[in-house]
Amino acid sequence: MKTIFLGVAALSVALCAGRASAAPAVTGDYVESRSANVYVGACHHEGELLTAGRNALLAWNITGGEFQGVSLTGVRAVAMVVADRNLELADARRRSVLYLSDSASPAQQAALTALLRDRAGKALGEVLAVRVAPVQFDASGDLYRVHVPGAALMKIRKATQQLCCKQPYEVWGKPFVPVAAAKTGYCIGTEYRDNGLLESWSATEQNNAFHGQFTL
Repeated sequence: MKTIFLGVAALSVALCAGRASAAPAVTGDYVESRSANVYVGACHHEGELLTAGRNALLAWNITGGEFQGVSLTGVRAVAMVVADRNLELADARRRSVLYLSDSASPAQQAALTALLRDRAGKALGEVLAVRVAPVQFDASGDLYRVHVPGAALMKIRKATQQLCCKQPYEVWGKPFVPVAAAKTGYCIGTEYRDNGLLESWSATEQNNAFHGQFTL
């Protein structure tokens, strides 16, 4: 009996120590823009489900947390994601390219790559390449402004707009990563044009965005 008690006590201590040493969750600002509307009437959504929505840009601005013992505060990342069918569909085959802040240290870049592969792997699918670039992310005011010079651009208004659809608007789908109280946004302009790995695409004047505070 004494041996059993000591074993249980040791296990409890180990569990408590594990909790105490667990790294804090990685959190920050998040925005994504797709090649299909996420806030629109049902007829519009159904019309796009099989013909659009195969491309997306995802962007993270990390404001706190660490991974593998490395602080990621201040690091930014953008992912270009493409699939063989609408990204909402469970069997869509996804491929992606990651762009990481050139201001981050090599250790931060490695840790962030590992984090996104581990905790956002379903969203990214097969990661074809990881590139370092001067990633810009500005969430001030009523806009998100994300820019990877020579590759990607997002300008997203934090509030949606009524477009041509006459049916009652609904939210379709959800963000590709965990976002607290996610909101939909209006795309002023989204563009991806980095040649070599994934095809170029662009979008304007659509309610095609999700945004909010992410936790990984």
